[in-house]
Amino acid sequence: PLQPISTELGVEVVYPLSENTVLVIQQLFSNFLSAAFIPVFKALKDIQTNVHVGKDGSPLGGEVPQYTFSFYLLIVIHASATIYFATFNGTYLRYEAELEKKAKKDAERERLIAEHRSQYGSVGGGLN
Repeated sequence: PLQPISTELGVEVVYPLSENTVLVIQQLFSNFLSAAFIPVFKALKDIQTNVHVGKDGSPLGGEVPQYTFSFYLLIVIHASATIYFATFNGTYLRYEAELEKKAKKDAERERLIAEHRSQYGSVGGGLN
């Protein structure tokens, strides 16, 4: 669920690079990171899974399943990414370019209206 959001954010930030370029770069890094996380999570699978024993040697409570620590680590990673995207305060280059383009178009429209009015005068119901 994060990829479409991160792609849009990436496109906004690195404009004028194409959307396809941003998507390919993000896909490559996400594949690399997921491949790198597999051995890391495998190494962490048994952390905090030992059975606690009492003084008489009997187990206190049940055993914690494997990958519990990895699961909580994934929750922290996703929460961190969500907070980062939700609080991102960068420069949105594509949005600024669109505003600039719109301002130029509006200025050209106003210039043409003024030119039209100077040539033909203001005739009722004309360009407004």
